[in-house]
Amino acid sequence: MPDSSSHESSEAPLWGLYGDLRPEQIEAIRDRTPVAFVPWGALEWHSLHAPIGLDSIKAENICAAIAERTGGVVLPAIPLGVNTIKPYKGFPHSIDTSAGLASSVAEEICIQLSDEKFKIVILLTGHYPPEQIDALEEGARRATEATNGTRFLVWADNQLMGDAFKGDHAGATETSFQMLFAPGSVDLAALPDREVTLDGDGIMGEDPREASAERGERQLAVVLENAVPRIKALLSE
Repeated sequence: MPDSSSHESSEAPLWGLYGDLRPEQIEAIRDRTPVAFVPWGALEWHSLHAPIGLDSIKAENICAAIAERTGGVVLPAIPLGVNTIKPYKGFPHSIDTSAGLASSVAEEICIQLSDEKFKIVILLTGHYPPEQIDALEEGARRATEATNGTRFLVWADNQLMGDAFKGDHAGATETSFQMLFAPGSVDLAALPDREVTLDGDGIMGEDPREASAERGERQLAVVLENAVPRIKALLSE
């Protein structure tokens, strides 16, 4: 997980992990850069080689990397996955939640962050089936109707990579992010000695044995190239 312990200097910290900050630190960040990032993930089967919480780990670290460059606070990742691989293909160790629950949580968090005077709230999800995106956008829409002066946006990391890298499930792309953000948490040797499949292994996309932390760095660079200018443009409005 990202470390916010060194973000404080003689000036107000530019960014930080919300749960690690004291009230005056939150207020100082908000006064300079009123952006709140809400990482969204899942607890879901990512085959035998990767952690169940991969989507949450990925989302929180991507948010932290963006915030380090733009300013803002990063909330703890919310592991509420809609349409996980459990109902889709029956894989275990997955906690599937309803769209209604995800929408309600998104709505309430957005409303409260607006009440805390954040002007931009980014819900960034590392779990991105259409049902997940729709649920978060519905929560953001309801929050928009209930508040005034705060922009609520839903992003997914696969969207921020454009055509450079393809989003997947437990494939080379997600596994590369995991290897970058949590070294030692991936065990490629746990994969079967054969071609991996969706039905047999719960893997979509390139073979995860093509993953590396170096690839994860390149993926993150693309995400930052796309995300950082968008945040800065929103702040300038």
